[in-house]
Amino acid sequence: MSSPKSIGNILNNTILKLNGLQPPTANLPERSNENTPETSPQEFIHPILTPEDFKQTKINYNKYIEAYNKKVDLDNFKINTYNTKVIAACRNLKKSKDVRMRELIWKEANKEMDPETYNEEVEKYNDKYGYHIRKKVTRQKVKPATREYFMAFLWEYNAQLYKRKEFRTNPHLQINVPGSLPKYELYPNKILESEYEGAKNLSTSTVETIRNHRERLEEAGVLWGYEYHGSTRALKIAFNADILSITDNGKPKSARNGAQTLREEQTKKVRHNNVSSSEPELVNNKYRQKGVVANAPTSLNCTGSSTRTPKKQGEKKIDAGASKRENQEKKFAGAKSQNELSQILITSLEDKNDLARQLAQLEHKDYKPLDIAIARQEAYYGTMHPKDFKELAIQDTFKFSNSLFETLDVHPGSWNNAYKIWLREMFKNFNGQQLKKDVLLERWQKMIDVLRAVKRQQSKKGWIPSYPSRYFDPVRTEKCHNSFAYAYKNFRIDEPETSDAEYQKRKINANRSKRWNTDLEKARPKIRQFLRGKLDLQKMMDYVKYNCPEVYKALPKLIAQEKEQLFKNLTLN
Repeated sequence: MSSPKSIGNILNNTILKLNGLQPPTANLPERSNENTPETSPQEFIHPILTPEDFKQTKINYNKYIEAYNKKVDLDNFKINTYNTKVIAACRNLKKSKDVRMRELIWKEANKEMDPETYNEEVEKYNDKYGYHIRKKVTRQKVKPATREYFMAFLWEYNAQLYKRKEFRTNPHLQINVPGSLPKYELYPNKILESEYEGAKNLSTSTVETIRNHRERLEEAGVLWGYEYHGSTRALKIAFNADILSITDNGKPKSARNGAQTLREEQTKKVRHNNVSSSEPELVNNKYRQKGVVANAPTSLNCTGSSTRTPKKQGEKKIDAGASKRENQEKKFAGAKSQNELSQILITSLEDKNDLARQLAQLEHKDYKPLDIAIARQEAYYGTMHPKDFKELAIQDTFKFSNSLFETLDVHPGSWNNAYKIWLREMFKNFNGQQLKKDVLLERWQKMIDVLRAVKRQQSKKGWIPSYPSRYFDPVRTEKCHNSFAYAYKNFRIDEPETSDAEYQKRKINANRSKRWNTDLEKARPKIRQFLRGKLDLQKMMDYVKYNCPEVYKALPKLIAQEKEQLFKNLTLN
């Protein structure tokens, strides 16, 4: 049985505060032992940086740096004036050996001092022995280029704030009470790799450059509170409260407004979110227009971006089909340079209408895919435009799949529609940008492997596919659709595991389970300390993140379990 005193301590703990049973003035165990030089720390529920905050922070930064640079100029002017007097006094002064030895000994003894303290000692020395030693320049101005690094730090900090909000609004946690503003976790390598619209933010920078700009901002007072926790962790540093403009996003809308209905104009339109297995919806959503409209150009730029040479109307071209490629391998092997190999691949590309007609006539039913060595050579060292390389992958895949449709009477328009769909929607990343050639090559070869597996399945069970425009539609991903997208997602390409490989896999899983149990036992005491108000939330998160990585993703759920267990023990007692 617990004493009344211990029960009173539990009643005053953080759990009741998080559940609204205590006034929010003393809400979270978010304590900060260090304040900014200017003001006490503010508390936020869910701090974020809006576009207006970025704009205002940039304005505040420019004003602060302008005033700081003027102060540095004034200080340096005073130091240069003092050094001018020293130079004038030493110009006609003949120093004896003892004087020079005394200066060397004094400089050696004080060389480790910071510039401000060093200058103070210089004044004391010169007042005693005369103007013999010059002062050091204490500070340097902040350069305009440093602003780019400051904004890059700000973007990374905003991403960390959003992750903080995501963690706190987890359904198992729901921490919507004020807490101190966290420090910025600086990962120099992550900043170097960060991109915006496909281009790196700091493309010409190095880790040393980032360190130098960070130190200059810290010297100017833009950043403060430097914390170093070893080479394997991020260093922590805070932004000046007079410069940083931040918005408190408050409670999430779901918690603030409760269940509300949404109008259609309030919802976010997600691509392909209206797909089902019903035939009418697929027809209405994914059937493409036919005839003149289907073949009409989609852009006023008739040339586009390509490495192909313009082709005259009716001109004959090199064909890479099964019936006309007996000399193709010889051409690849006889290519004297990489440019020549790329040119051969470019000229082997078919016109989409000619390709559709050939596929409809089953001219490529005995087609063999392009050799992987040639494709890899082009992907890594070739001069083909990425769009042409993408078309090469699509045509190679379609030609290899031609034998699947041998029992069907396929119209060229069906192949044409499938080609246009793939040209527009395939080989893209989640941002809608076209994949790089090396990544595209991996998916291309996986598609060839999937088609080989599909052909084996067809020869064993007599399976018949749907028409190409439906079979190759990337939206049709369900089993009932009988599509390539489903096969690509679900077919097992890997060879069956051997007994030794299966043993190694079980061993790995056993070690992972052991690490999970070990990390769980290490994390639970820290979680309980947090729930009793004895440990800061951010410190608890950092401990679990770096010392118990196996359970870090499940941390909100573990906190909820420990909170429930603590309430249960309180009820029983």
